[in-house]
Amino acid sequence: MFHRLTRMPALFVGVLLVGGLAACDPDGLNSAEHAGPFPYESPSDAADVSLDQALSDYGVRLPKGAEDITYGALKALDGYPFNVQFSMPCDGVPAFVQDNRLTSAGKKTPDEVLTDVMDAGFTPDAGPAYLRAKGTKLPKVVGAVFERSGTCRMFLGA
Repeated sequence: MFHRLTRMPALFVGVLLVGGLAACDPDGLNSAEHAGPFPYESPSDAADVSLDQALSDYGVRLPKGAEDITYGALKALDGYPFNVQFSMPCDGVPAFVQDNRLTSAGKKTPDEVLTDVMDAGFTPDAGPAYLRAKGTKLPKVVGAVFERSGTCRMFLGA
């Protein structure tokens, strides 16, 4: 009987603690599952500058007809990380590459866009890679492009 009396208050305190934790975190331990992968959740969560400002700062001009544009740009962070991805007609890729002073870099997907590429369901190193041509005064930008159903998805990062 003595053991039963000491266990009851401990059980009661345990129930109160679990209830208090559940009240403070209604999603429980699974709340991180709802968080988007940084910095791609949405522009409002992943950027402290506008898309136009980030594109200007990195000397990138999006092609006419670019669709499904997502980006991240955190100027407040050391190094000012930037990424943008969008869909475009594949026949426009050569002009986009030339307009943005990019040059071919083989097929190895650059590390700066690797996570985006995999998150979008593409196989790394399966599409052409690009980097900013040497001799330009523009900031370093790397990229990769992947084709799916006649549309190309461009990934750029710095």
